[in-house]
Amino acid sequence: MKLRIVFDVIGTVLKIMGLLLLVPGLVSAYYHETSGIAAFALTSLLSIGTGIILSRLGTKGDIGNKEAFAAVSLGWLSATFFGALPFVFQGLGPVDALFESISGFSATGATILVESNAQGYYIVNSTLVNNSICTALINGVTGDMAGFNIAFQAINSQTFYGLLFWRSFQQLIGGLGIILMVVAIFPQLRVAGRQLFRAETVGPSKETITPRATATARILWKVYLLFNGLQIILLYAAGMPFYDAVCTAFSTLATGGFSPQASSLVAYNSPIIEAIVALFIVLGMSSFTLHYKALTSDRLAWFKDEEFRFMIIILAFATTVLLFFGGIDGGLAERFRFASFQVISFMGTCGFVNSLDYDKWSTAAKLALIMVMLIGGCIGSTAGGIKVGRLLVGCKYAYNELRHMIHPHAVMSVRLGEARVQEEVLRPMLFYSFFYLAIWLALSLVLAMVSSGDPRVDLQVVAAGIASCMGGVGPGFGIITFDWSQMSNAGKMIGFFAMYIGRLELMPIFLLFIPELWRK
Repeated sequence: MKLRIVFDVIGTVLKIMGLLLLVPGLVSAYYHETSGIAAFALTSLLSIGTGIILSRLGTKGDIGNKEAFAAVSLGWLSATFFGALPFVFQGLGPVDALFESISGFSATGATILVESNAQGYYIVNSTLVNNSICTALINGVTGDMAGFNIAFQAINSQTFYGLLFWRSFQQLIGGLGIILMVVAIFPQLRVAGRQLFRAETVGPSKETITPRATATARILWKVYLLFNGLQIILLYAAGMPFYDAVCTAFSTLATGGFSPQASSLVAYNSPIIEAIVALFIVLGMSSFTLHYKALTSDRLAWFKDEEFRFMIIILAFATTVLLFFGGIDGGLAERFRFASFQVISFMGTCGFVNSLDYDKWSTAAKLALIMVMLIGGCIGSTAGGIKVGRLLVGCKYAYNELRHMIHPHAVMSVRLGEARVQEEVLRPMLFYSFFYLAIWLALSLVLAMVSSGDPRVDLQVVAAGIASCMGGVGPGFGIITFDWSQMSNAGKMIGFFAMYIGRLELMPIFLLFIPELWRK
């Protein structure tokens, strides 16, 4: 492997990250959050500085498969580390900050924040803030100048709008992909861009819309940002405050689920807002190549796509289970409102909730939600999970195997739409589905082992927790229903690892542990 080429790519990622960190810094400035301004300014400088150093240590060159997988895996890890610094600088511990950062970039939505202010917005514990690096830095700068101290106290708000915006902004960036953003910005990557594009979007479908990866990445980002802008307008028109509308939209199409409100969508108590969010979750969990086709050439492309239709069938089936066997209180219309939204949110791996009582629902409801967490959205979407397309192909393959027992000499093939699934595509799809479930079981066991001293961590907590983290969902059951604050640091780091590997679809991360990858 040519490590200097990998350094160059990671350096580029960090320089872009440094510029993007100025955006939440401006939000902090708008809301007069002195600690937020300091945190994002300092992180931006560190990220850009490190990026420049890595770029100088690195070199331009042709990127092969080895370099692409290493650059994507380590680039995401580097972005996560620097993305965690604003949380550290404002008082969170390193483990909590890393957990919150990877949850943002992986578009998961699991959080360790628990406290909120009178308006319902998340805040950081005041003791942690008072003992934070930013507070010490600001106090050191102000010194003994009493007059300046008075002015400082007047502008130092006890809100964290900049930090909450950063969480949602991370999900906007990570939802479609950090590396995909780099490919879209730098047309000179050319062949290297295609290698990076393929490494970050591991999966059976590699449709790139155009022959050039850079052009494809730009088209996908245009569709992505168009839908985000439309959702912001609709949410604001439905009565959501503009700041909340922006944060919510950033976390919806990315299927992330971070809300600035501690009670998620329950805070708004609006079926209209829930319907808008649900619609855009469905768009986020569908193929963006399909969206492009529907917007440019074929208005019925969604309904012609077999994977999309299968996804709707699964959503309908799971909603029916919750509606009639979920133990949800209320009349039929109210039960449908809660059941349909939670199924869409969990299968779309978004994690928004419109009920604070879903942990009290029946075992059938919880099992159905865990199942849709594992399935996830469509291939080519921002959603996590095994993916509907893989499940569909697996079901067809199983059906053919059953028929083959009756007709042992028959020649059968698996088809997805009009296309025949080739053996070189079928084999990795089936392997990935098996590998995903195996890793889910293994990490669930590890989480149970490190949490064996806590009687609150039972089977549903570990199974749902790992399924939620790997699939990029966020919420779980039991003590992680709304947050991971009560889990041990070891448990949080297992959740961190599950989110990391789940976002990159396992393979790029596990390839790092194969010695052959590092050989020249």
